[in-house]
Amino acid sequence: MSASYSVEAYTNEGITNDEEDLSSVSIEYSKDKRNGDIETGKSARPPENQKHTDAEAHGQQEIIEEEPNSATDIKKWLFGFGIVIGIAVSWVGATQFAQSTYSDDFFAPSFNVWFSTVWMFVCYPVYVVGAMVIKSENRSWEGIQALNREAEKVFGRRGLNLKAFFILSGSFCCCWAVTNYMYVYALGLIAAADVTALFASNTAFIYAFSWIWLHERIQLLPARGISVALSICGIVLIAYADGFSGPTALGVALSVGAAIGSALYKVLYKKYVGDATYGQVSLFLTVLSVFNSIFLWPFFVIFYYTGFEIIEWDKIPWDYLCGNAALGVVFNFLVNFGIALTYPLFIALGTVVGIPLNAVVDFLFRNIAFGAFKIGGTIFIIFGFVIMLMPERWQELCWPKNCGEQSPLLDKSGRRDENANHSKPQDKQEDVRENSEKL
Repeated sequence: MSASYSVEAYTNEGITNDEEDLSSVSIEYSKDKRNGDIETGKSARPPENQKHTDAEAHGQQEIIEEEPNSATDIKKWLFGFGIVIGIAVSWVGATQFAQSTYSDDFFAPSFNVWFSTVWMFVCYPVYVVGAMVIKSENRSWEGIQALNREAEKVFGRRGLNLKAFFILSGSFCCCWAVTNYMYVYALGLIAAADVTALFASNTAFIYAFSWIWLHERIQLLPARGISVALSICGIVLIAYADGFSGPTALGVALSVGAAIGSALYKVLYKKYVGDATYGQVSLFLTVLSVFNSIFLWPFFVIFYYTGFEIIEWDKIPWDYLCGNAALGVVFNFLVNFGIALTYPLFIALGTVVGIPLNAVVDFLFRNIAFGAFKIGGTIFIIFGFVIMLMPERWQELCWPKNCGEQSPLLDKSGRRDENANHSKPQDKQEDVRENSEKL
């Protein structure tokens, strides 16, 4: 199952969901200011159907938030519930299919990962077809070329070339393959519910890596520190349930390793790629699939001839492999495109709901009980996950008001510092593109 990118849309850098919903409105407002439509230093009067609020993060000084539309909200909630079910079912299905591939005649997680990643090639073609169906201007050759030019910006100013293919796509493909290899290998050692519960701790590692590369704000440390501690406690409890030795311990270690790899993938993606559009994400996944198809197949051949993995070529479980690959593609589509139809919180809930669903499937079809320690550990991990999803202004409530370090957006009195160095959204995007060029 392609787990390493799957939650990119809503956990990158620990970014909170309410800020992403307002980012597009903030950019339009910033453009009005630069065009002189709003005088600097004077109070601006917002449109009648909008209200003016202060942004509390990421250098945004002012945000225009549209008044809620009840019909639109109801539609988003309905889409949201459907997407939660779709994400949970596709994740559980892909995980269970991957686990069902294992037998005395087939134990080859590397072949499983390679085969499922090959299927990710369909991402960009499906996106192009969808864009042509939705907008008539995309149905011409010029429209398709415009889509390609926009999508290729994910690889930097020069677009998709050999350097970007080998360095950028190659690096992320290797991280993707190793992460998913650990995830799928762990499924051959411990229950699927245990693996998914441990994998949900990736939000804690995302925060740790964000401190290193993305310079997280110190005000978020207490709340997110609690999240990290809860995730660690959950990992220990789940590992303790079956003991700290033998195949179980290896399965736990691989699951945690997959969570770390997933966090590393997402944070580095945020640093070197940035906030990509749906077309850019689709093209990136398709190119990643091409790199995987061409260059990573020798690994499962080497593992086969060295006896590290078992493959009886006339007994390969193609039904389970295809089921895992197909549901992995569905899962990634729902995560990356579902955010356009509903609230980001629903995307996150889909993966959380997948944990108890996997436990139910394990109990009904594999007769594997989900004991008290595992339930307790899962609750700890889910609580840590939920804390990471809370809006940053809520997380900052845990920061002592009289603490020495001030927010970069506040003065010493705790109020907004209008002279603070607020970076513009397009400047941030340029910095990301420069990082991509350097890589």
